[in-house]
Amino acid sequence: MDENKKEKIDILFVSSECDPFCSRGGLSDFSHSIPKYLNRKENVDIRVVLPNYGCIPKEFSENFELVGERTVELTWRKEYCGILEYEYDGITYYFIDNKQYFDREKIYGYGDDVERFSFFSKAVLDMLPIINFFPDIIHTNDWQTGIVCAFLKMLAWQNPKYEHIKTVLTVHNFTFQGKANLNVVRDLLGIEEKFTYLFDAYGSANILKASLLCADQIVTVSETYKQEVKNNQHGCGISFVLDEIEHKFTAVTNGVDYEIYDPEKDKNLYLNYNKDNAIEVRKQIKAKLQEEMGLDVDENSPLYLFVSILEQGKGIELMSATIRKYLSNGAQLIAMGYGNPEYVNFFVNLQSEFPTKVHYYSGYNHTSLRNMFAGCDFFLSLKTMEPCGLFPLVASKYGCQPIVYLTGGITDNFTDFKYNGGNGYVLKEYSAEALDELAARTIRHFENKEKSDAHVITVMEQDFDIASCVNGYLELYEKM
Repeated sequence: MDENKKEKIDILFVSSECDPFCSRGGLSDFSHSIPKYLNRKENVDIRVVLPNYGCIPKEFSENFELVGERTVELTWRKEYCGILEYEYDGITYYFIDNKQYFDREKIYGYGDDVERFSFFSKAVLDMLPIINFFPDIIHTNDWQTGIVCAFLKMLAWQNPKYEHIKTVLTVHNFTFQGKANLNVVRDLLGIEEKFTYLFDAYGSANILKASLLCADQIVTVSETYKQEVKNNQHGCGISFVLDEIEHKFTAVTNGVDYEIYDPEKDKNLYLNYNKDNAIEVRKQIKAKLQEEMGLDVDENSPLYLFVSILEQGKGIELMSATIRKYLSNGAQLIAMGYGNPEYVNFFVNLQSEFPTKVHYYSGYNHTSLRNMFAGCDFFLSLKTMEPCGLFPLVASKYGCQPIVYLTGGITDNFTDFKYNGGNGYVLKEYSAEALDELAARTIRHFENKEKSDAHVITVMEQDFDIASCVNGYLELYEKM
């Protein structure tokens, strides 16, 4: 072996959320599972850094150990930074502490999010001498931490140990870009005039744009989505940047962590099961779920599940034009989500109209969702833009048959049941008429118990294991 070649790759994985500490969705699963599996590789030393949110459960936060303190400077702003350490599942986690920025009820959704995550990203780099860990690679995720890549390129770090560090940016969804007033961001970050072009997008600051230009490697979560974002609709206004970064832009298809999502071992479920006893056990779970949700307890009522941030392009407009007919004929719906008041009111009113047919869960609950996957017959994923489509993959493992619109990662993972090897109900045309026709087919198949049971077993047998995703990242690190 080359004497100059390191035996281990040192990685610092930076994220704005991570299960079980702080979760808003698929990024938290990714940020938990990728480091967990990489940590099992003999040639990897990986550590994770997160903000120290006030919403982190006390069972964890009360055991965090303070390992250092410093002042982080964002131009004229000088902010306290505490570096906390905690070991979980054999991995060292660091938490950046600043009560002004992170001791809040929510993770995201504040007017100063750009400032909050700029502070966090600068603190990540400032803490390296304190923890005495200068990684070979810093792996960032989305705009909230992608700005680490920009800081590393723009700022003159006095310590030569920063010079070898390479950066990876995984973009899970191009919709979210960290937009702000350009002058405000220049003042906040102390951007020199020569670096302004990195952030400037149509006269406003765009953190994701700068992150893309500065990262050494960029990854997105499915091959089809990688191609889709090159058009302006899916690229959400910054597809013009992608030609410039094509040489460092790749796709590593995301997957499911079956150590977490396994109905045979999932401690969150009312009852555990596998494909050998799934048909009977899922009926029992369905009955308990219906009872808890205030729905009619009836195994012959097809039960649909819809989980999403409630906003335009999630399929709600299609559902509103079709669903009442099916509810009136015995179907049931559980909806979970939060967001636009107009769409929230749609589900609230639907529940009032069909109190024993519809249950709306306001917000997001990771634990309750497991029993919904296990007890519902069908999972609706009707987003016009779906980078990966993790929820339909997870639903499949629990025997909940996916109804999906063909876009992004859905295209890579699902084909319709009407074809050999089919593993779901696929909507190709985004229209209420097409959804109506597809829903009618799900009802017909549900009433044919032999066909319905066969579909349950088929979807449970699908293999979307995250292991191939982990190996994809390891290969990327090794090339770098």
